[in-house]
Amino acid sequence: MAATDLASSLGFYVKAHRAILRHRLWPYMILPGLMSFGFFLGLITIGILYFGDISTHIYQNYFPGFLKWGILLAITNLMLWILLFLSGYVLYQPVVLILFSPVLGYLSEVTEKRVYGGASAPFHLRQLMKDILRGGTLSLRNLLRMILLIGLAWLMLIIPIAGALLSAAAVFLVQAYYNGCALSDYTLERKNYTVRQRIRFTRANRARVTGIGIGFMLVLLIPILGWFIAPAYGTVAATLSTLAALPKKTGEPPAVKEGTPVDVSQRPEV
Repeated sequence: MAATDLASSLGFYVKAHRAILRHRLWPYMILPGLMSFGFFLGLITIGILYFGDISTHIYQNYFPGFLKWGILLAITNLMLWILLFLSGYVLYQPVVLILFSPVLGYLSEVTEKRVYGGASAPFHLRQLMKDILRGGTLSLRNLLRMILLIGLAWLMLIIPIAGALLSAAAVFLVQAYYNGCALSDYTLERKNYTVRQRIRFTRANRARVTGIGIGFMLVLLIPILGWFIAPAYGTVAATLSTLAALPKKTGEPPAVKEGTPVDVSQRPEV
């Protein structure tokens, strides 16, 4: 994975910001933003409703008497909140980026049309159902692989001292890659890439895809504002990045040899 390609892909978030302002894409941020914010609001609601009782139950029934200090109750409650948000970040990709894919896919299409011009593809219900089924198949495959790799990364915790750092870095990169795959898939799906062709594209452009995912996760770490803008900024950045990696003529998906980056076409400045 080339560090320069990864770093350059993060630059598409700057281009995404410019595109959102220049081409007035911000109204399309509202619906995915509210959906994303609602996801985190739901997590917070769960914590408020249940964590007080759960932490008290753990403190009273599972701590020996000599460890029952008042501060341990607060620490138990804090650990539950940390676990909740860690689980939320893991679940964010299958819940928000997959279930809300029609909305984010439309934002990706509007971005391409506003930035690069061209007419929108005609709407066909049958084709939409095929796209949803095809996208769901790929998303399920990626979700299962992501869960497996995250589980393997957690096994690094058995390594003394360095295990925690290695595990955290591995989990972050795994999530970044698959989040980048999900965000890039909206454009590839619109270009009629098959599931196999999409897999080949993302493998051939691992650094580009991972960089998009890293930027998305960094934005998502910003409380409240990041929860709202992350889906839209990630979608716009991924659209610009993916279009830059596609050949000029994208009517037919190119044959992508695994491990070989796609030639970057000359695209107009955003």
